[in-house]
Amino acid sequence: MSTEKKDQYWVMARRNRSHGLEPIREACRRAGNPQEKLKVIHVAGTNGKGSTVNYLRTILCEAGYKTGTFTSPHLTAHFDRIRIDDRWIEEDVFNTYLEKHISDIEELDLGMFEIDCLIAFEWFYDQKVDYAIIETGLGGRLDNTNIISSPVLELITTIGMDHTQILGERKTQIAFEKAGIIKKNSHCLYGYLDEECAMIMRMRAGRMQAAAHGIEPYRGISAEEMVFRGSVYEISGAGYQKANAALAIAAAQFLGIHTDTPAMKKAIRECQWKGRFETVRTSPRVIIDGAHNEEGISALCRSLDMLEKPLTIVFSALRDKPGRKMAAALKEHAERLIITHFENARADVTQSLAVAGAEIIEDWEKAIDSALEKAGPGTVVITGSLYFVSVVRSRFLNE
Repeated sequence: MSTEKKDQYWVMARRNRSHGLEPIREACRRAGNPQEKLKVIHVAGTNGKGSTVNYLRTILCEAGYKTGTFTSPHLTAHFDRIRIDDRWIEEDVFNTYLEKHISDIEELDLGMFEIDCLIAFEWFYDQKVDYAIIETGLGGRLDNTNIISSPVLELITTIGMDHTQILGERKTQIAFEKAGIIKKNSHCLYGYLDEECAMIMRMRAGRMQAAAHGIEPYRGISAEEMVFRGSVYEISGAGYQKANAALAIAAAQFLGIHTDTPAMKKAIRECQWKGRFETVRTSPRVIIDGAHNEEGISALCRSLDMLEKPLTIVFSALRDKPGRKMAAALKEHAERLIITHFENARADVTQSLAVAGAEIIEDWEKAIDSALEKAGPGTVVITGSLYFVSVVRSRFLNE
C-alpha cells in the first residue's frame, strides 16, 4: 500500500478505469453489498439527470422521507456528489470510509467514480435512508452504478448524441446502453423520447419481464407554469426544466406520494438545481447553465429568447464535445458571443470553438469582466462545460 495521503484530491486524481463492473461489484461484496439493502431509484439519460434527481429529492424530502442522492460531476466540491436530504457528506466522514476501504480500493484498482459509488452506497445504508436516488455517470449498461440488482424504479430522462465514441454513433445505440439499467421484474418510467428510442426501452423491459412506460405530455401555460396530470405546477428556471419536473412528479406519484398539495407545489416551485439556468447576479442579470453537450445547448437556446436584450453569452467546452457546432447555435440567439478557455486538462482551445462573429478572450475571468462591462440593461449567460460553470459559480458566489 502506498504512503501517499488519501483524501478527496487523491480520489479525484484516480482516473476512471475501463475494467468492467467486476472490481466495483467485488468491492461492494466485501462491504456487505450495501447497494442491495437500499430502496434505489436508478436514473439514466443524456441530459436532465441531475435536475430530475433534484426535483425528486425535493418531493421525497417534503413527503418526510430521508433521501440519499448520488450525482456527478460535482459543482462546488467533490463531496457534493454524495448527499442526504441535500446535505453533503462531511469530509471527515468521507475520509473515514475511504480509510476503511483503502486496501480493497488499491487492490482492485478502483477509479474515482467507483470509490464514490462504494462510499455513497455504504453511507446511505449506514444512515438508514428511506430512498437512494442514484444517477449513472456514463451510459447505463456498463456504468459502475449498474450493480444494483433490484431497484424500486428506473428513470430514463432523455436520449441524445453524447459520448458517441463510447456509447455509439446512433441514438438507438445510445438508447440501448441507457436501457441497460432496466432490471428483471422492475418498473421504468421514461421521459419524452422519440418513438424509436422509446421502443428500445419497451423491448428491454419485455426481455426482463419488466414494465416500461412513457409519461404523459405536460402543457405549458406560461414561461414558468405547466399542467401535468391535471394539476398546475410552477417551475422556476428555464422552460426545459418542465420535462425534468414532470418525470420527477410521475416518479413520486408511482411511489404513492401526493404531489397536488400547496406544500408540495411550493417545494417544487422553489426547487433549484445549482448551475442549471441559475441566476447568480441581478444587475446585470447573470445566468449560469451547464449546457455541456449539443442537446443541452439546444434546450438552453429554447429559453434564451425570453431574456432581456441585449444578450451576451460566454462559452467554453470540453474537447470531446462538438464545441463549434454548439457555439454556432448560441450565436444565433446572442447579440454578442464570447469564446473563452478555462484551466482543465480536458478543456478545448478557443480556436476549435470559434465561429464567425464571435469574440475570443482567452482568459475566462477577463471574458466575464468584458461581458459585464458591456451588458447594459441586458443579460449575460455563461454556459458550456459543467466544470467551467463550477469555477464561474465560485467566482460569483464565493463558494
